[in-house]
Amino acid sequence: ELESKELLALCLKKIRGLNKVKLTDASWIWTEPHSRRLKVKCTVQKEVMNNAIVEQTFVVEYLVANQQCPDCQKSYTEHTWESVVQVRQKVRHKRTFYWLEQLMIKHNICAKCINIRDQPDGLDFYYPTKSLGQHMVHFLDSVVPSRSKFSKKLITQDDKSNTYRYKYTWMVEIAPVCKDDLVMCNKRMCASMGGISPILLCYKVTKNVMLIDPNTMERYAVGPKMFWRDPPVVACSRKQLRDFVVLDIETPNDPGDQISSGKFVQGEITVIRDSEAEEDDGEFINFTHLAHQLKSGDTAAGYDLKNVNLGDDVLSRLRGREMPEVVIVRKTYPNRKNRQRSRKFLLKNLKKETPENNRAKKDKGEEDYETFLKDIEEDPEMRADMLLYKRKQQKQSKDDEKMHGSGGDSDDESDGFPEIDMNELIEDMTGSLVIDPANQQPATAGIPGSNGDIGGGDMKMMQ
Repeated sequence: ELESKELLALCLKKIRGLNKVKLTDASWIWTEPHSRRLKVKCTVQKEVMNNAIVEQTFVVEYLVANQQCPDCQKSYTEHTWESVVQVRQKVRHKRTFYWLEQLMIKHNICAKCINIRDQPDGLDFYYPTKSLGQHMVHFLDSVVPSRSKFSKKLITQDDKSNTYRYKYTWMVEIAPVCKDDLVMCNKRMCASMGGISPILLCYKVTKNVMLIDPNTMERYAVGPKMFWRDPPVVACSRKQLRDFVVLDIETPNDPGDQISSGKFVQGEITVIRDSEAEEDDGEFINFTHLAHQLKSGDTAAGYDLKNVNLGDDVLSRLRGREMPEVVIVRKTYPNRKNRQRSRKFLLKNLKKETPENNRAKKDKGEEDYETFLKDIEEDPEMRADMLLYKRKQQKQSKDDEKMHGSGGDSDDESDGFPEIDMNELIEDMTGSLVIDPANQQPATAGIPGSNGDIGGGDMKMMQ
């Protein structure tokens, strides 16, 4: 505090030679607060010849200057990072990084991150020390199937004191397989997992890639080592999903005769393309692992392999096996309109340095972010790994009520839509990085899928 006793004592310590004389008085001289100057009036005495005492009064002027600690100076100066973690995934969306971002916020991984830079196929994380970069790499290894490469570059060296300064770089590549992808395994991987079918469906991504065969209900956890040794090929991704109408689904009446694996139950399903629902043509009969969710009249998303153009690399992995015509992936809710308006939660997002505005990339980012929010609403296991905050309810105007209706989605309560319980949401929001998904979409990047333990049932673990 200005003109306090503590500040006066600190200022007197700065006067050189004051210990050679006797200080008898010290007081402040008033100055303008904005002048950034401090004046102290000092009176000193000293004994000279023949016990004569000389007294003198003088004014000392101090200049107030701002100063930062070395760590703060380093953080506010460009090119002062010591380690960078470059995270990449070779896919056409950024849902993986949206999900990864929420995990980082929950576990406070980026608290000491100097900067986060958005890249076309991933994110770059800059840290002031090597240990923080290593911690980031270990965190990624624990939540996603990844592999990393390490390198360092010499910046300065001093041979006399034997000191060296390096900049460290980790290149982390995330497996290019996401939730709901249809993958084709090669002969070596199929043999190592017991001669299974090469056509498998990815239903979850944690530190392992979780695969299931709807025909046999066998589940497999493919570890990072095995994945990168024999990487499977993604035959179909979410962009190729199309809607089917469920005509009938059959399961054994006796629960003891039902074939289940964890939360999944097998059933024989009859579907028709949604575009041909009014015509009595194009029925498909196949096995599905979603008999516990689907019923007659529901709409499901799946891959129409009969009309998909697969490459030679994919077809060569069948090795004479028959390709199914349809693979049902997930239940959809086409009657749920205007989800943005009825969404009850908010998400925090990391502050990132983005490149120049690109309209096409921005629209693509908004589309991926909306898909990510729909995944959160439909997957309770995915929500368990995130911090969801309550969104303030806004009053609807009369024009909005006429256009969208005041009842919201009350007419579709019987479609089995997994509503989010208000007890799952956090009341208070701290920080300034809260993004309202109904009004504003971030232009950067989530892993479709969730992290957590796997449900009961038989499953093979492949490292």
